[in-house]
Amino acid sequence: MDTDQRFRKYYQTDRYKGFYKVKERFNQFSRTTFLIFSNGEKNIYTSGIFSEDAMVKAFKTIDRYHAQKRQTESLFVGV
Repeated sequence: MDTDQRFRKYYQTDRYKGFYKVKERFNQFSRTTFLIFSNGEKNIYTSGIFSEDAMVKAFKTIDRYHAQKRQTESLFVGV
């Protein structure tokens, strides 16, 4: 899934693969945006120069989280 599709999916539902934005904070001194995404059991913390930059990092982390979760579940199914 490319970046445009990720943003479209997020902006249509305010969620991305079950994760939603909990908090957004901008630090004026470092000129950095901090974001916190959560699915209720896991929090993902990201930062970037722009909020879109931080969101792309969050989307990649969420994709990695789901890939690891699927891999772990497939290992348990095979046992």
